[in-house]
Amino acid sequence: MLRVVGINPHTDSRWLDYVSTHREATIFHHPNWIRVLEATYNFKSACLACVRDEEVVGVLPLLEVRSWLTGKRAVCLPYSDACVPLAEDPEVGDQLLRYCSDLLKKNQWKHIEIRGSIIHPSLVASARFKTHTAELDADSGKVFQQLRKSQVQRGISKSLRSGVRVERRQDLEAMKEFIRLNVLTRKKHGMPPQPDKFFLNFHENLILKGNGFVGIAIHEDRIIAASVFLHFRNCVYYKYGASDESFLKYRPNHLIMWDAVKWGCENGFGSFNFGRTDPDNEGLLDYKRGWGTIESDLVYYRMSGNKQSSHGTNGMVERMKPIMKRLPTPALKTIGKFFYGHVG
Repeated sequence: MLRVVGINPHTDSRWLDYVSTHREATIFHHPNWIRVLEATYNFKSACLACVRDEEVVGVLPLLEVRSWLTGKRAVCLPYSDACVPLAEDPEVGDQLLRYCSDLLKKNQWKHIEIRGSIIHPSLVASARFKTHTAELDADSGKVFQQLRKSQVQRGISKSLRSGVRVERRQDLEAMKEFIRLNVLTRKKHGMPPQPDKFFLNFHENLILKGNGFVGIAIHEDRIIAASVFLHFRNCVYYKYGASDESFLKYRPNHLIMWDAVKWGCENGFGSFNFGRTDPDNEGLLDYKRGWGTIESDLVYYRMSGNKQSSHGTNGMVERMKPIMKRLPTPALKTIGKFFYGHVG
């Protein structure tokens, strides 16, 4: 008989045992990723498991976001590009989502958001993105030949000719360098940076636990760009990138990305995930298409009594961008500490 129960992904080993073998599991199902979100933003766990005779046959990662600005709701999962329930069969998935319907009413959540394509009568599409994945090969040379010559291959070559070199690192200083560059990059785009605490928790719970690394681009002994990557099961994930704008002419981000792709090939990974992209961001879409990727639709769904419910922050963020570009760094970082706990 199937039954759905609350589960602690950190203390119940059945969670990691299950997601480590499920064909659709991603790094965002990993308990270490969930811990980063809990520790940084004080999101409350509402994770579920479907069990049959105490054996886990399905899981649904779920965190409660409590915000006076955007409302009390649950998300699977905040700040995760894609995260859906994992189930052995459709019956298990249906049981998990039916239980969610009860939780929605019991906890008086505004809605429950599932970040990924999943079909169920209780869910309504709420947002659409694109996602890009490249297939890897033990022979990285074959992968290189799939890259667009005019954009990606030439960018990598130019970076090498300019004397840029890349280091893959797991030390705290590398993460601190990324944090420094991330502030510059976010300010350029009119966005507050994520709290330092987020990346420090990220380093402690993911990178030091063997689930990721920081790629550092160096030019004449100066760190000019950095990117954060994760890996789990058969996939390498690009998660965050940042750079010093004055050195972009050397194409350091191309070389960091290629170094990570090549590392994935050499270490037996089968795919490389470039993350989600807004469908109207043509520049970023074109960049990711240049890496020989497969482009797919990524749809977010919501379970809600009010199908028109929304975060209500997108318009405000767009209006604030010109102002945030001019703010001093300390003020921008203060806004980031406040902002990201509400939007999730």
